[in-house]
Amino acid sequence: MANTVGVNKLSVVTKDSHGVTMAFPDVCKTPGPAGPIPIPYPNVAKSSDSAKTADSVTVAGKPLCVKDSNFSTSTGDEAGTAGGGVASSKTQGKAEFVNFSFDVKAEGRNVARALDLMLHNDKNTPPFPLMQPPVVALGEREEKLKCPCCGEPRR
Repeated sequence: MANTVGVNKLSVVTKDSHGVTMAFPDVCKTPGPAGPIPIPYPNVAKSSDSAKTADSVTVAGKPLCVKDSNFSTSTGDEAGTAGGGVASSKTQGKAEFVNFSFDVKAEGRNVARALDLMLHNDKNTPPFPLMQPPVVALGEREEKLKCPCCGEPRR
């Protein structure tokens, strides 16, 4: 379903907003012949893995992501099994929002939007934006397209 709700001209993030964020590099310690080797991996997180969303506010029936929300799992660094990320010591860690709307809140927490920056793998990557479809403006209904005086279609 298209995103029809926006905040500050950006689409809001929900569990069903088809948001994806890709970060690089996610440098993880990877097994090597002479010991762990730090190797950069791409890292991907999706809004379908949203956690800590707003309890009472939904958009099209789906939970809304706010300031403290995260994407519970990120993928791509699974091979870094010799100690995980160089900063987080984890693989497949959560992705967290760095930016959000400063003036629109739900349940007292700032609302997350498309293009807001996120950190992946428990803060083991540089910040990257969340990409998702834009807000789609729905067209007017047929009855609104007629002249209110004569009932003829508007031209």
